[in-house]
Amino acid sequence: METNDIGKRIKNCRKRKGLTLQELAERSSVSATAISAIERNVSSPTVNTLASIGKALGESLSALLGETETRYVLTRRGERTPVASFARGALCESLGSGTPWQRFRPVLATLAPGAESGDGYLNRQGEDFLLVLRGALNVDADGASLPLSEGDALYLGNGVPYRWSNGSEGETLLLLVSSP
Repeated sequence: METNDIGKRIKNCRKRKGLTLQELAERSSVSATAISAIERNVSSPTVNTLASIGKALGESLSALLGETETRYVLTRRGERTPVASFARGALCESLGSGTPWQRFRPVLATLAPGAESGDGYLNRQGEDFLLVLRGALNVDADGASLPLSEGDALYLGNGVPYRWSNGSEGETLLLLVSSP
């Protein structure tokens, strides 16, 4: 790949987004002089510099390098990959993963009767969204007891401690969407 292609892509993207060299410099913490030199093919950017510029432009490294990038992930029913789960009685399957631009993780969890997240609270940084597709789920969120039935949804903000259990006699099917 030729360096001038990268400079040309950066310049085209910057102009398309209506940014001046100075505005891009402020957003990326890369000097306007350095960006100008890259755009004119006078200088080759380091990976860190290119990553900073890409982030400021809202573009991936792959896009700036001119590589084709998949912008979607299709997961067929029979192609779901298992996700490690520390919860007893839970089968968790990824519904879409493996992309550098992924901002959340969708998981389908099949919870056997009596399945539970454990004695302690899940206290992670990030947000979680739970949707009961079938069955029922008991959730204890930040000390509040929240029984969920089929069709009920629960959004848990960043850092909210919670735990769950399937106290019903049947399987519970749960869609869990988490931010990394």
